[in-house]
Amino acid sequence: MTMIRSEQEVHILQPAFNILTICGCWKPRNCHNRPRKVAYVFYTSFVCLALYSFCISQFLNLIINVRTADDLSESLYMFIASVLACCKIVTLLINRNAIKVLVKRLQEEPSKPRNCEEKSIQDKFDKNIGSITIYYTILVEITVVCMILSSLYSDFKDRKLLYRAWLPFNYSISKLYYMAYVHQITSLVGTSLLNVACDVIFCGLVVYGCSQHEILKCRLKGLTKESNVNIGKIVHFHDHLYGYTSMVQEKFQIIMGIQLASSTLVVCFILYKLTNTPMNSTYLQFVLYMACMMSQIYFYCWYGNELKLKSVEVVDTISEMDWMSLDNKSQKDLIHIMRRALNPIELSCAYIYTMDLGTFMSVSKKNYYIFANILYIQIFTDTENVLLGV
Repeated sequence: MTMIRSEQEVHILQPAFNILTICGCWKPRNCHNRPRKVAYVFYTSFVCLALYSFCISQFLNLIINVRTADDLSESLYMFIASVLACCKIVTLLINRNAIKVLVKRLQEEPSKPRNCEEKSIQDKFDKNIGSITIYYTILVEITVVCMILSSLYSDFKDRKLLYRAWLPFNYSISKLYYMAYVHQITSLVGTSLLNVACDVIFCGLVVYGCSQHEILKCRLKGLTKESNVNIGKIVHFHDHLYGYTSMVQEKFQIIMGIQLASSTLVVCFILYKLTNTPMNSTYLQFVLYMACMMSQIYFYCWYGNELKLKSVEVVDTISEMDWMSLDNKSQKDLIHIMRRALNPIELSCAYIYTMDLGTFMSVSKKNYYIFANILYIQIFTDTENVLLGV
């Protein structure tokens, strides 16, 4: 085989890691000396303080200020997103070393591409996750910009905050109001970037799992063309893939469960708000926000489903091989791989739901069912009020 050599190290998921650096979760490469390391630790602490203080102010608002269903729906959807961001930043900070190990596994044997054909396979998946990173970031940040512009147009001139919150001071004073308003904008941008980075990191690791299965299939197809068949390396590679995906599952399963539950709740509350919101900038803001939440669920389920399908395709590849040209030991090893591949790799969130398209369809149906019931209740209430002359 023609070995691929590169003078520069391959940077896996570099755009996502750049966003993580901005969010305070990943030290930049030039952070080598002690002053820079200390400065970045302070920056990480600042980001955590901003996110958690924003989350706590939302939580206290729910307890102290919420009185009606409209107040609850207006306050809860952003609070859930804030809690999700706090959970994600903790997950990323705790699992930084594990993520480094996963990335390192992708850059070393047996995962490292060995020839031009394998390199082209990996490049195809690189472009896939790179495109997703760009489009998903644009969607989320457009939503954030719409939220900020809508607030500046309506709330800022009336001395209202971007989101309802309980603060331990009177923010009607100009300086305190500006400070609280900037804090909420900063926290909103940080929350959006953190959600994007965590989602892309997880989906990217799963995408690379898919690319590794494609490389495995490529090596299986070329196995019978080799003069000295070494099936042991193929068995080792297959075991390596199961260990890789098992580690991804272990480190992200809690955040997958929280993501699925929180996104579903947020979509339900947004649908409730849409039934009572006129067609204006606020309506567009809710639509974009719901698109972001549904995209989060879709990416997790889509790439989990792709990994499941790729792991099963190994069986078909082995079945199509020229078995007669191999010795008995190699045939037995291939049967061992087939038996294991018959049990597909499935990513599950909190050991409850499998991250595949079936789960996405189930969540979408539940959201539609809830929306239909809310709309029915709203129409029934309005009709009743008209008949009663209220």
